Amino acid sequence: MKKNVRVFGLVALLLAFSSVAFAGEPQDRLKGGIDKVIVILSDQSLKGPAKRAERQKKLRSVADGFFDWRELSKRAVGESWAKYTPKQQDDFVVSFSELLQKTYILKLEKYNNEKVSYVKEQVEGNQAFINTLVQMKDKSIPINYVMIKRDQWMVYDVVVEGVSLVKNYRSQFAKVLSKESPEGLLQRIKDKTKALDEGKNVDDVVGQ
Repeated sequence: MKKNVRVFGLVALLLAFSSVAFAGEPQDRLKGGIDKVIVILSDQSLKGPAKRAERQKKLRSVADGFFDWRELSKRAVGESWAKYTPKQQDDFVVSFSELLQKTYILKLEKYNNEKVSYVKEQVEGNQAFINTLVQMKDKSIPINYVMIKRDQWMVYDVVVEGVSLVKNYRSQFAKVLSKESPEGLLQRIKDKTKALDEGKNVDDVVGQ
């Protein structure tokens, strides 16, 4: 498997070679998704404000192909997930995944030819943990992915510089659900998504 890897030091080089030699199905699956994202972000025909809607639509389609939004939503809500009716759960998955995609697509659009190094893959039963490094101009950022085996391997958590996406939102959701109903949290998520569409900055779900 050919990788775009920038290596600093012999240890990092050995790790990179190791990941090539022993990469398994989860890492191959993840890399396939990330490679598709990079192709879209690098496509000159999709650059610029006029192509933004088309570009974002393509990115969302790729993300839907390797993210398990229901598993991510369930784990982010935690024990309170059982308080939602089946319909509310479905609505939550749709609304939360839309918020996540719009939030992170805005960040992805700042992509500037950074390189992704696949450092380590660990499989435990139906879960897999993939460690990657994103090489910026002045530093390397560790981004780790947690995957679960369904019909195929899917991502349900992303850990950026030690901060888990699931745990971060679980903390925010717990604060809201301690005072409001499940429907109240769902409405907050929809409000945040609307704010993003209006070009406003959204830091968290809890904030007003």
